[in-house]
Amino acid sequence: MELQNISFDWNSVAAEAVLFLFAVLTIVLSAFSRGENKAAPVFAMCGIMAALLVEIFCSTVGSGETYFGGMLSGASSFGVFVLVCALLTGLMGFGYFAKGGKRGGEFMAVLMVCTAAMMLFVRANNLMFAFIALECATVCLYVMAAWSRGSAASLEAAVKYLVAGGVSGCLFLLGIAFVYGAGLATARELLFFENFTSGMGNGLFMSGFVLIVAAVLFKIAAFPFQFWSPDVYQGAPTPVSAFFAVASKAAGIVFLGKIFTFIDFSGGGMFDIADKAVFTISVISALTIIVGNLGGITQVNVKRLIGFSGIANAGYLLVAVAALIKTGLIPFFELTLYFYLAAYMFANYGLFFVVNQFQGEDDSGQTFADYRGMVRKSSLLESSLVINLASLAGIPPTAGFFGKLLILIMAWYAQLYWLMAIMIFGSVVSIYYYFGWMRASLDFADGGERPLRENGALAPTLYALSASTLFFGVIVFFVVEL
Repeated sequence: MELQNISFDWNSVAAEAVLFLFAVLTIVLSAFSRGENKAAPVFAMCGIMAALLVEIFCSTVGSGETYFGGMLSGASSFGVFVLVCALLTGLMGFGYFAKGGKRGGEFMAVLMVCTAAMMLFVRANNLMFAFIALECATVCLYVMAAWSRGSAASLEAAVKYLVAGGVSGCLFLLGIAFVYGAGLATARELLFFENFTSGMGNGLFMSGFVLIVAAVLFKIAAFPFQFWSPDVYQGAPTPVSAFFAVASKAAGIVFLGKIFTFIDFSGGGMFDIADKAVFTISVISALTIIVGNLGGITQVNVKRLIGFSGIANAGYLLVAVAALIKTGLIPFFELTLYFYLAAYMFANYGLFFVVNQFQGEDDSGQTFADYRGMVRKSSLLESSLVINLASLAGIPPTAGFFGKLLILIMAWYAQLYWLMAIMIFGSVVSIYYYFGWMRASLDFADGGERPLRENGALAPTLYALSASTLFFGVIVFFVVEL
């Protein structure tokens, strides 16, 4: 494809452009201030809200249009999702960075660049475009993980993610090289997702495709690439851990689902490939669910527990991907995926806001013992903890229950009955470690508790997240019935 034939429609990347612009202005505002500039983070939050409004009211979600020579699809629902994640991360950052006097303006600038890169990554229709966007987001995540420079745990988390991210990037780039060098006449066109079906009969192309999928599995912490997740969640600053747990994982799983929607498995000679793909993804999903939930049983550190929970939830989402390959029900897959991700976002951010309230400047206060007697100190934090843990466990009528129900329905249509059994088993096991955290917080015994400095300004956010967790599923299912 010649450069002069590429149409540059800058309106198609308006939300991303707003984020980049505000990121630059935030850095400039921080650079010309002495000490900690409290106005810079507020200015950055205005930028994220502006980008969110642009994405909601000015984007072409679901239009099917492509831009920049077909390399970029129209805006997707993921853009709104990740912008909400950035907004919640920013709100959490106000409380976190105020404790230690850390520079919040620069952090918000990096967060905005990372958010824009994730949006472009998910919208990519071309492997090279996707790789560049992914690496841009990954570099930002390295920086954010190491933001607490005085914390050895934060630096350790950054190094571990650097190693994992480096391996993931190498796999992705090597996969692109295999795809490009598949020896076909249309090698350059094979970098576009829409041409993947034509390359499925080529061994070199298939090798490259497998490497690319493995790179994405690294990002979502699926088995056998899950080893970095609990350590990074534990050591990174709490707002960064929340962004890792939700936005980063969501970007990977949405991208993985997207590339499979471009492949037509119904054509002649594709049935055998489809069966192998379903079997492989199903096995990875089952092992991810088992490893995540069994690993969570032994945890007493709450951030490590959320890390293992994230591994298990990656497995649940891979069940939906396997069902997509088997059935080809793209609209139902997209509904299931975004509903589950929304429920997962509400629950995880609700938990991380609670964790953020308990942690000190040195990131201490991460064990079950630190939450002992919380029910007597803050009914708001206790109710938020209970509701969101119940949602992650899949207990009705929370949004997490309906999200898992949708995935089970997809697996039923795909006749993946054994995978349904693994998913139910994992959900039952998860109740044990979720309720271990809950049990500690409901302990009424006096003495030995960690002092709590509740931030009343965060009350509306916690109320909104808890209400969404409780009523989101019921409301959506009621609307669908109508």
